[in-house]
Amino acid sequence: MLVSTLLFASTATATCLHGLSMFKKRAEGAVEVNTFGYAALNGPFNWATLAPENEACRAGTNQSPINIDDSVTVAAEKPVLNIPEQEVEFENLGTTIEVVVNGTTTMLGSEFQLVQFHMHTPSEHHVNGEYHPLEVHMVHQGVADNTQLAVVALMFQVSTGDSASIISSLSSSIAAITEPGSTTTIGDGIDFTDVIAKIASSDVLQYSGSLTTPPCAEGVNFLIVKDPLDISVADYNAIKSVVKFNSRFIQNALGQENMLEVGARAGSATAIGAPAPAPAEGNSTETAPVEEAAVPTPGSKFVVTELEGKVRGRVRISLDVNVS
Repeated sequence: MLVSTLLFASTATATCLHGLSMFKKRAEGAVEVNTFGYAALNGPFNWATLAPENEACRAGTNQSPINIDDSVTVAAEKPVLNIPEQEVEFENLGTTIEVVVNGTTTMLGSEFQLVQFHMHTPSEHHVNGEYHPLEVHMVHQGVADNTQLAVVALMFQVSTGDSASIISSLSSSIAAITEPGSTTTIGDGIDFTDVIAKIASSDVLQYSGSLTTPPCAEGVNFLIVKDPLDISVADYNAIKSVVKFNSRFIQNALGQENMLEVGARAGSATAIGAPAPAPAEGNSTETAPVEEAAVPTPGSKFVVTELEGKVRGRVRISLDVNVS
């Protein structure tokens, strides 16, 4: 179930929310350019400042993206895509490029409507610590309950061969949407053949996280297709030149403190994850007793064993000194 922050976000515009029916409708034919970004002051470290509904970006404890490791389980069932041939809109939102497309996907025991897919360079999720040059998010909302969101995430690796069909279907149209707010129509639609085949052959990993863009609302089901699809060097460079950098930093383990809270406390006495102080010699936690210094009395002698001066390092000497 989506948390209240997702419902409150109905007035927000964000990449992952774009085109979803339970969120604010855009004007017909208009492409609204996102106001958040990935630079110093409008980027992920400051998203919570940009709007009140972005509070989960700062305080959420189940945030995305994450590193996909052995703690993330394989989905009980793989997504089954049913996307008819159709004319689609290809848009530049300023923070990403996106294809508005309709289809139905059966997953998580329910039917979901595919409403759009968009791109991140480099990938937002890591797989066993490895990032990929490109990640595509296929964004869905529940058919019976449109507050339910699910994202099928596709990884891409650069190849000397041809791009997967989902990329080659739109590559010739990239030049038409280089400016934020621009849009073009792809009359022949998108070929999802390679995506369907990759889902069938790859492990699909599932977890409940958040939107990776403002408002960072939690309760979003991610299904990560582990094995990457191919993208040619030319297509990758063309997409990267338009999208540029648009990846949120890796978040903490699910259920742990938000990374912005970790950063705010870094280096302080309350730092999270700081190593424990090294124990005393002998691995004992007991403090060694401190010997009291002897107080010289008149007529006694003591030995000076080290003197430190302008010469680099220390010189060991012995002196007899009379105390009067």
